[in-house]
Amino acid sequence: MTTATLTGHVVVATDGSEGSLAAVRYAARAAEGRGVELEVVHVVPPGLPAGPFGAVPDAQIRRSGNTTLRHSRDVAVAEVPDLEVVSTLLIGSRVDALVWHTHDAAVLVLGAAPHGLVERLWTGSVVTGIAARATCPVAIVPLGAHEPRAGAGRRIVVGLKSTEHAEHLLGAAFALARQTQSDLTVVHAWHLVSPYDDAIAERTLRRAWLVEQERTLEDALIDHRLAFPEVQVDVDLVHGQAAFALVGLSRTADILMISRPGHGGLVHYLGSTARAVIRDAECVVEVVPPLHEEREHDGRHALAGARG
Repeated sequence: MTTATLTGHVVVATDGSEGSLAAVRYAARAAEGRGVELEVVHVVPPGLPAGPFGAVPDAQIRRSGNTTLRHSRDVAVAEVPDLEVVSTLLIGSRVDALVWHTHDAAVLVLGAAPHGLVERLWTGSVVTGIAARATCPVAIVPLGAHEPRAGAGRRIVVGLKSTEHAEHLLGAAFALARQTQSDLTVVHAWHLVSPYDDAIAERTLRRAWLVEQERTLEDALIDHRLAFPEVQVDVDLVHGQAAFALVGLSRTADILMISRPGHGGLVHYLGSTARAVIRDAECVVEVVPPLHEEREHDGRHALAGARG
């Protein structure tokens, strides 16, 4: 078993919008809980078009970017007054710059795309693009995500497609549950593509399937239960479409953790379930990359940064 550890610092990307400032507040609390510094990052393009000729001067772009960073840093310090916060201005494309810059981070925090169609077409592609390529976990914070419930335990929900290759996701979930003193619910949802076959399976195979799947899941959890005895764990087997089930569970969870398909080379993608969950979940969604995926920081993209 690979035991996950919560090492590295927390990075949050900001553009000064209300959604990204919600991510800054969440990231500040996450950094405080881990006992690490928070890095606030803003990405600006090399130049902005200004009519048919010329572009906005680079100095003006940098001044605007630094103003965004100062305001976001103030928001983080207001949330956690004693937190160590640094700020970094990157120049390049948002996806490329953030993926490259956070290859050794503990987690990258992003604000979720807003629900308006026009805004989602822009920010949604950035969020999913980063989640598909980042080599560190990516936490996506919906605007208006509920705070931890007063007087009640926190809960982390882990969505498992299968127990194969699930060790890293489970290890990360148990480590985060211990760090945040949260209960853990491991969920596996199933349904057949054909409604007829699904209905027949529900009537004839349900009991046998439940017994077999529960045994398989418990086998996958044995080592993690031993390594994290203080974490309270429940297993939930759901007959239904995975994205629908996970989005429903997000209404009463604090964090929903899912894994990303393994890939390599120039192929980067999220599955349909991950995209739906990122789009519709009502709590923070953390996307955990495969453990052995090759990190891409080959310097193909020209980036510049200033840290302060």
